[in-house]
Amino acid sequence: MQESTPTPESGVACLGEAMVLVAPDSTLHLAGAEANVAAGLAALGVPAAWVGRLGDDEFGTLIRTELRARGVDVRAIEIDPERPTGHYSKTTALDEHGEPRTDSLYSRAGSAASAMDPGFLDRPAVAELFGRAAVVHCSGITPALSDSCLALMRRLLRDRPGISGVVSFDVNWREQLWPDGDPRMVVELANLADLVLVGADEALRVLGTADPHELRLILPAPATVVVKDGAHRALAVDRSGRSVAVPALRVDVVEPVGAGDAFAAGYLSGVVRGEDQARCLRRGHIGAAATLTVAADSAPPPPAALLDALLHCSESDWAATSVTADGFALRRSGVNG
Repeated sequence: MQESTPTPESGVACLGEAMVLVAPDSTLHLAGAEANVAAGLAALGVPAAWVGRLGDDEFGTLIRTELRARGVDVRAIEIDPERPTGHYSKTTALDEHGEPRTDSLYSRAGSAASAMDPGFLDRPAVAELFGRAAVVHCSGITPALSDSCLALMRRLLRDRPGISGVVSFDVNWREQLWPDGDPRMVVELANLADLVLVGADEALRVLGTADPHELRLILPAPATVVVKDGAHRALAVDRSGRSVAVPALRVDVVEPVGAGDAFAAGYLSGVVRGEDQARCLRRGHIGAAATLTVAADSAPPPPAALLDALLHCSESDWAATSVTADGFALRRSGVNG
């Protein structure tokens, strides 16, 4: 079965903060949740744009150059001549259970992105992209950057200025961005979206439960709530309470950062193509699995033939598939990549 090709008007516009990751070897990499999602979508053949603000500095130039190289539309980027581009570094170690744990140190206070405000949505390039996007994707990171960013997110989600497509919201709860630990604002914003993505662990911290059906009582308005339960499964629940679950692939994890963004990119690529929930969830798992096997925040998707085989294989073949740094092994079908 051939992949459908999205038209430019059926793509995804991702609003948020892009940053630079300074790796332990001092190399610089594209980072930031919404930028990762945009790059992941472009790699999957879905027209994607990143919308935000960058500083007029080395990091800002690197981000624009990298996004453009990955096929992401950068026309709606605004350059701030005074404020810097955010960056961060990270270290990885094993936790008490022997699982990889990543600690991140951010330098983003007063960043160019933090100066976004409600009027940013009226910029001609931003309004054009949002007006024709099939999906506008955002997350709970942006409202934590500043009061003006919170006001922007409220306008985006409540008023939907010029937006006719689906509004997707990834909870992306970051304790270090919310020093008071009060999640009510993020819950309020999530309930204004059409589609909510949330990890089971953060759902427990932010909403007080990881039970998908209890989450629907807390978030009654969105058409769909997707709960990502780590290495176990992902589950989509609609307003009626009907749910679709797909087990996660077996992965030899190298580093977990970026897997949630890769899941979002994969899932949204299915939404744009009009696929059913089971197929969208498989796409999400495939994206997350690929990223879990690298030390970077993103990874290329499997080859087209293998991706197609993974999307259409039986449930037993899916369950038998394993993923390592060497690639995907769809064992029963004899397809590897």
